[in-house]
Amino acid sequence: VCVNVYDLSEVNEYTRPLGFGIFHSGLVVHGREFSFGGHDYASSGIFETAPKAAPAPAIFREMVYVGTTEMNPGEVSNLVGDMDDDFHGNTYHLLERNCNHFVEALCFELTGKMPPGWINRLARTAVVANSCAPCILPVSIRAVA
Repeated sequence: VCVNVYDLSEVNEYTRPLGFGIFHSGLVVHGREFSFGGHDYASSGIFETAPKAAPAPAIFREMVYVGTTEMNPGEVSNLVGDMDDDFHGNTYHLLERNCNHFVEALCFELTGKMPPGWINRLARTAVVANSCAPCILPVSIRAVA
């Protein structure tokens, strides 16, 4: 089980050495990559791509090995299907329910381990900043109260 990490901003070249960045991620298991994205409907936002082929503007950065799973491909498909209700496209939130949160949840279910924290560190930091000083972030991306 591996996490494919993608850059979503050129700023990452400067912020990544500091442990921050704007990243998209997908979880690769049995040769399939799963991720989560937003849309306006109360239906699954989970999608599958070929490994290292996330949609633009994502640019592949690196693959991070996390561990192994005891689940076979059919069991993985069932698990992902079971997660549909928890990851509807209209529940996507840039800071609190993004692709990286989905990857963390699926990764933990498959391996009992979490991906590296730096992948979603910027969103978590923004949530904390928002709780301390809500006026810092634009209304469109403020954390949900």
